[in-house]
Amino acid sequence: MANMENLFAVCALAMVCAVLYAAVKRVRPDYALAISAICSVMILISAVKLLTPILAFFRNLQDLSGLNAALTAPVLKTVAIGLLTQLAVSFCQDAGEQSLAKSVEVSGMLLAFYTALPLASQVLRLLQELMGG
Repeated sequence: MANMENLFAVCALAMVCAVLYAAVKRVRPDYALAISAICSVMILISAVKLLTPILAFFRNLQDLSGLNAALTAPVLKTVAIGLLTQLAVSFCQDAGEQSLAKSVEVSGMLLAFYTALPLASQVLRLLQELMGG
């Protein structure tokens, strides 16, 4: 139930920040962006608490399955890259920097793919072994 309470608190904070952002944006757009950034950081800090059980699950999965950390680490890193990229893209869009947002998005996609290469290489080796090569 604590997770639902956390979600309600996050939603309430987001709604208050959205109203505050809209009110301040008309007068001081630079302050509005700062308000958005501060609220986002506050929400992210509250979400960090959820990382502990998620990481524990992946450790347990590794232990039970015998998977090497070299195989599970790229998955977690790729997810983190995707989340951080989306956050940065949203900030750029809020600031009206569409081309910068698109550059961040492309860079994030390329970095995610690069990060997943060790996992893709392992899958390719496994397929080669299964095909007798």
